[in-house]
Amino acid sequence: MADKLDHSAFLRHLARGQDLTGLINDRMLEREEGVRAATADTESAAMPPDVRGAFEAAARGEPLSPAQQFATEAIILPELRPAIDVINDSYGQVTHPLWTKLSNNAGIKARLETAIKSVGRIELPNGPLPYAGTGFVVGQRQIMTNRHVAEIFTRGLGDRSLVFKPGLNAGFDLKRERGGGQGVMLTATRVLMIHPFWDCAVIEVDGLPATAQPLTLSAIPAPELRDREVAVIGYPAFDPRNPAAVQDDLFGGVFRVKRLQPGLLSSVSDTASFGKMVPAVVHDASTLGGNSGSCLVELTTGQVLGLHFGGAYRDRNYAVPASALGADPRVRAFGLKFDGPPPTTDPAWASWWQRAEESEAIVPDRLAPAPQAKPKPATVAVSDNQGGQGGAVVSTAADGSVNLTIPLHVTVRLGGAPPIAAETVSTEAATTEITEKMVMPFRDEDFSHRPGYDETFLKQDGDRDPIVVPMPTVKDDSVVAKTKQGKDRLDYQNFSIKIHAERRLALFTASNVTAESALKRPDKRKKYTRAALSGLGENDQEQWFLDPRLDDELQIADYFYTRDDGAFDKGHIVRRDDVAWGETYDDLRRANGDTYHVTNCSPQVAPFNRSAMGVDNWGDFENTVLTQAASERLCVFAGPVLDPDDDTFLGRDAPRSRIRVKIPSRFWKVVVARVEDGLAAFAVMLEQNLSKMPKAPPEGEEFVMPDEFLKSVVPLKDIEDWTGLTFATELHQVDQYDTIRGGEAAARSGARRGRVRKR
Repeated sequence: MADKLDHSAFLRHLARGQDLTGLINDRMLEREEGVRAATADTESAAMPPDVRGAFEAAARGEPLSPAQQFATEAIILPELRPAIDVINDSYGQVTHPLWTKLSNNAGIKARLETAIKSVGRIELPNGPLPYAGTGFVVGQRQIMTNRHVAEIFTRGLGDRSLVFKPGLNAGFDLKRERGGGQGVMLTATRVLMIHPFWDCAVIEVDGLPATAQPLTLSAIPAPELRDREVAVIGYPAFDPRNPAAVQDDLFGGVFRVKRLQPGLLSSVSDTASFGKMVPAVVHDASTLGGNSGSCLVELTTGQVLGLHFGGAYRDRNYAVPASALGADPRVRAFGLKFDGPPPTTDPAWASWWQRAEESEAIVPDRLAPAPQAKPKPATVAVSDNQGGQGGAVVSTAADGSVNLTIPLHVTVRLGGAPPIAAETVSTEAATTEITEKMVMPFRDEDFSHRPGYDETFLKQDGDRDPIVVPMPTVKDDSVVAKTKQGKDRLDYQNFSIKIHAERRLALFTASNVTAESALKRPDKRKKYTRAALSGLGENDQEQWFLDPRLDDELQIADYFYTRDDGAFDKGHIVRRDDVAWGETYDDLRRANGDTYHVTNCSPQVAPFNRSAMGVDNWGDFENTVLTQAASERLCVFAGPVLDPDDDTFLGRDAPRSRIRVKIPSRFWKVVVARVEDGLAAFAVMLEQNLSKMPKAPPEGEEFVMPDEFLKSVVPLKDIEDWTGLTFATELHQVDQYDTIRGGEAAARSGARRGRVRKR
């Protein structure tokens, strides 16, 4: 998505076949005087010279002068592409000169009213955002929306292993109109498909009314859609990417309600989407962030021509062509209604389904178990063993009790347990399921060939100029811990770390991240679950290990995390899933094991670290950036903010040894991606709320960790100010904080945009 508007090209697009002189005259007078001018014959009604000159220059294909650009800035889209309120599944008289047909033409209005009844808002009753986006009915119990919308509350890819994220669910409201038109929220029961190539998802919803009829999807090829008039129907939200005053003017200061937004289709254009370039259809309706998942309804047929998924303000918006979805047998298998027969050959992106199936094989291992009813309390009876036998004996009774002789006789009765067949098991087997063992994950102890972070990782075949993403440097090199060999960084498989000597935590990490299937599953005969790669059982606890290349006193031992009464998680700074890739299975497994070094660990509150408890705070932002990227590779820098004023926790690093550790309250991440026009850098800050944390709890006092956190997209310069790091000039030049991409990354990931302030 371009960050700068090509005014000349956009004006030519808007003016195709239309005489805009009278319209602009009227609109300029209306803006200046507050009322519509009765005539356009007076001198004051004349189109301002810079505005007229802009249209004339555009018609000649010439670039606009700075004055012409400034003059047209406020009128291009707001004055030509309106947003119309939807009330009671309809809309009133449309007075906009270009769009009076919406109400004057009975056929068009009837078609749009039918579509309006089938469009709803995707709700998140207990989610991180007010709502997820827009969806529309495509089947008897099916709605369509964007993949990036569904991924807010869903895990998985493809059409098999798709589940709701633990603790999150979704609903669907067909009303949510201006003036309080809130209907009944229907329950989303399951996710049927998340498309591996297109930004599209299909969700099953219970209770759709008969008035919400499935909309027909067009089979007309995208190149043949140029100049067709459409209405986007959806729920535009206030969008931080766009000027607030213009949004307030266009939408009357009211957002998140159902709107009708007319526009025109133009060419097909490649745009970045989930690590690849996709051929999307372009439209110019006045859409905002909440429109994600909206349908593009053709005025003359009522058919859906596309699925809106993103865009750039006053430049171009993108939609998935409906015909592209109709060309996919996996999409048609859901019984969606298309107005033409399927093609006889598979689409060009068919191979992406195979990639999705390969990634789905990994997903279940990362999912939290489904909620289960809590068992009734067990009753335990203990008596002396009168038999005098030394061996352990386990037997079961018809009432579900278990008798264990070890040489005490213990009877355990689980309330409501069904009778089980009597059998003899070993003592070890009887205790396996209820004991969490401390297990050291698999690791390669030969560090002689670790490549570490690769600054050329984003370079692709065919690049004429070098693509380099340098690691940040440390302003005060004296704070960096030195290895036993005198080096200032620890290289691992696919990532590197620099350690703060006094704090014994990472100053920063630098990692190469990819979603490429060939590197995530290099040997398809192998298993890639956490258990297979790490050697951990379902109930095993990870025992992290010290790095032998660094003195022990420069590291915080695993004991601190496992003997602190659960106050902290061992938070991966470099995520295991991110760097577990390689040309060979051995490379991948080595990278997986390397993430369990305590050098890659920072104390974090449990909900902050555990994706199973809600939003994946570390990973969601990367996934959001990937939706805007042109390749599946990322360079990621991350670490804690080691503030001297951080609060101190008194814990243990050995059975009889106390340790005082300053606990970071903030963690930062910088994600660098390839985009259509080069590189883009995104910076985000995650902050733990440690306001209730005692400075140094008295001996024996239980420590309770608060679980609130805040996510903010911030300027790269702020990361530097608070970490003592310096990022390369070329990354500052592509910092996305003040750009369209940066605003979209914030909106999609549920982050605010703001500067970092001193506490």
